[in-house]
Amino acid sequence: MILIDTQKEEFSKLKDIRVFGRISHENRFNKNLLVIGLGGLGGRTVCALKGMLMDNITPEDNINFLMIDSDIAEMEATIDDSKEGVGFNALEVISIYRPDIENVLENGIQKNPIHENLANWMDPEFPAITIGRDGAKGNRQIGRLMFSNAYTDVRMLLFDKLQDVYDKTTEGTVDVLIVSGIAGGTGSGILSDVAYNIRAYGKAKKWNNLRIGGCLLTPDVLFGHKAVYEDTELVARLNANGCATLKEVDYYMKLSEKDDNYTFISKSNKMVIRENLFDACMLVSGRKDEQGYIPEGYITRDTASFLYRLASNKFIGNNDVENDRKLLRDVFFENEGYSITNWKMEHSDENIKKSNCYYKVVSEADYHIPIKEIENMCENDLFSQAYKGLFRSPFKEGNAGEDIKNVLTELTVFLQEEQGENIKLAVNGLIQYGQITKPTYKMIKKNTDGLREGFAKKMENFEKELPVIIKSMKNKLWSSLDDVISKYMNEFGPYGAIDVIGAPSAGVTDSTKGMMAEVRKLEKMMKDYTPSGEYTRIIDSIKTIVAKRFFTFPSAKRETENGYFDACIKEALAAERTKLIDELDAQDLFGDTLRWLQQRAERLDEIYSQFGEDLKNSIEDLANNGDKAVGNILKKAKRHEFLPTDYVTSRRIKEMETGIIKLMLDNESNIDSGRVVPVKDEMEKIYRELFSGVGAYGPEKMFTVAFADKKLTEQDLNVMYGSPINDRRTSIMEEAARAFVDDISEEQPLCVLADGYKEKLLAKKYISVPNVMPYFSKAVKAILMAPPYNEKEDSITLNPGEIEISIDDIFVGVPVSMMQCAMEMQMAYNAVYDYKGLHIDEVNKDMKSFPDFVTI
Repeated sequence: MILIDTQKEEFSKLKDIRVFGRISHENRFNKNLLVIGLGGLGGRTVCALKGMLMDNITPEDNINFLMIDSDIAEMEATIDDSKEGVGFNALEVISIYRPDIENVLENGIQKNPIHENLANWMDPEFPAITIGRDGAKGNRQIGRLMFSNAYTDVRMLLFDKLQDVYDKTTEGTVDVLIVSGIAGGTGSGILSDVAYNIRAYGKAKKWNNLRIGGCLLTPDVLFGHKAVYEDTELVARLNANGCATLKEVDYYMKLSEKDDNYTFISKSNKMVIRENLFDACMLVSGRKDEQGYIPEGYITRDTASFLYRLASNKFIGNNDVENDRKLLRDVFFENEGYSITNWKMEHSDENIKKSNCYYKVVSEADYHIPIKEIENMCENDLFSQAYKGLFRSPFKEGNAGEDIKNVLTELTVFLQEEQGENIKLAVNGLIQYGQITKPTYKMIKKNTDGLREGFAKKMENFEKELPVIIKSMKNKLWSSLDDVISKYMNEFGPYGAIDVIGAPSAGVTDSTKGMMAEVRKLEKMMKDYTPSGEYTRIIDSIKTIVAKRFFTFPSAKRETENGYFDACIKEALAAERTKLIDELDAQDLFGDTLRWLQQRAERLDEIYSQFGEDLKNSIEDLANNGDKAVGNILKKAKRHEFLPTDYVTSRRIKEMETGIIKLMLDNESNIDSGRVVPVKDEMEKIYRELFSGVGAYGPEKMFTVAFADKKLTEQDLNVMYGSPINDRRTSIMEEAARAFVDDISEEQPLCVLADGYKEKLLAKKYISVPNVMPYFSKAVKAILMAPPYNEKEDSITLNPGEIEISIDDIFVGVPVSMMQCAMEMQMAYNAVYDYKGLHIDEVNKDMKSFPDFVTI
């Protein structure tokens, strides 16, 4: 597909149009959220989340994004990407790189040239490393060193962002989600510092409703990159980093239970705090299939999709059952973890309440209901028929031929008439003959009539006016032709207008029709015109006869007088016509007209053809993608037709055609000048008007058409959805629901636990079905609550703002030792002896009394 560059983003927005599955924005999102991506992996994950949210959220939602990193090239790239609608803009990026850090380790950390307190927490034997603009290079201590060095600037930017989020709240509630990889240098190196600085700022401001959540991605998330996984030394270092990070995070997640505190010192600031690092923290790990580790992009997208739910007003629980309805975000932040010790003590209620701060692991699945894809297919069905109408022949279905001839009639008659006929051109400046006195016989005989001399003077004046007259004729001709072009532009669209013009170079198939063909006929008539001296010969003959004879009879004199007068006028008219035609030829009126028409047609073709082709291709591509999705998801549907059999009428097709024409013509100057055309908004209006006849319960009506045993009409649907109870509708909805539930695949874990551990963990399942499809959702709920699924009623919730069935299993109180990748991280960590980069605090390498990972 070739897309006009300025239109790429606007055409891409066509995918966001909602008619049948339109979602009200009201109360769609859970407000007052700041999501921070640390380092490369954290930044990419949050960027994926922003991409999912950005076209839906409004400033009132107060959902914000931030990236903190040390890699200048990556930050510049994401800022540049933001111009195309992806990435982070300059106000959403904080760099911890400062040029003065580059040589800080040149003479050892204790002799750094910046400040004596910059990194007094680092090992004095830390090797000399040149720090550059390309990040922390996987060294956690370098990441923290860069953060400490830039702390004065960073804290101001970070706190300004926090304050801005808080100032926009009405409830005084702010939730912060920190997303970071744990295997690298920047994210894992500054994770605790960023979290504790946020907590300290909230405490200083006396914010009572500040919650901080973590989302940590383990080293194996990166193993989908072949270059990473095949580098055994790099894999070992990443795993060791991950283990060290989790040991520190574990320690600080339970800091309030210890006689200890967290201390941060920069060049000019010192912070001491004794609170837990996170209110809740989830783990995300890499996953394998038969082909190896799944690419990072899939994992970051899946992680972002769960974070999207935390940003949404997604509820769990059911008001009808013990009023147990909560926001999923509140459930995420609930402190309900427990430890392995608790499990061995048979997890009594008291122990569960006391224990806290272990991780949460999520398994999630979306069972996409393809309403949008179905809508794309229906839109394309109607659009394709309407678009064909833009290429209808105005000669077959309109009066184009007649309209063109009417415009050219005056010139056609002028060029076809006899030379002595009155000139019937409606232009100023022609010789007026009505008030000329007819000469007497005597005057004719004596050659004193002066008639021809008088005409000669009039002809002189006429010749002076000829250029103006021809220009007037041209203006009139072009204006009349343009009126016809405009008429068919409005009725048939630009392609019909091009057809009316009939320029071969603009892609017209039949150039024997149209304005240019008719103008060429006139041009040929003009070229074929030959002046005649017939009336001059008649005058000379009359004068010769009069000179030789004397008519005594009055009737003969009258005939002579009339014949002479008529011949003189016709002679003048013939001369006047000849001069007009000569001037038409000299000024090349028809040639100019042909060139003007050619340019007009080519310009219309240039302006509209590519735009129309791109619009058609964009809508067609969406339909093709929709067809694939529907083919995979709705395999059990009787047919993949979603509108009643009598819905697509000639009237509705014509309405869409009219809408497309209006879109094009209203935006001629925008298309011509390369400005963005609001395609999404305009097409949404067209679609909305077109599908208004479907009425309420649109998504379910489309399912009904697809799953019904026989094809349905509009009347059939109106009867089925005209009352709260309809057995036929219920039966079809049960079949549609069964098609979805039976095809439910296993849930996708965001973090893979070792075999045999899930049953040892406290888990809650949350199932969401869409409230915009109440009859369908009711059927889904009934199936899920029955054998073999046996789901509890209070785990199934109707949710606004969704067209999907989603399931979230949240396992709480998960220790690191239960993770499938725990052993590899522990082994890599134990094997490291001389690598200066694992821990933030080298003095407390093993985080004081915190033991190695435990196993059950």
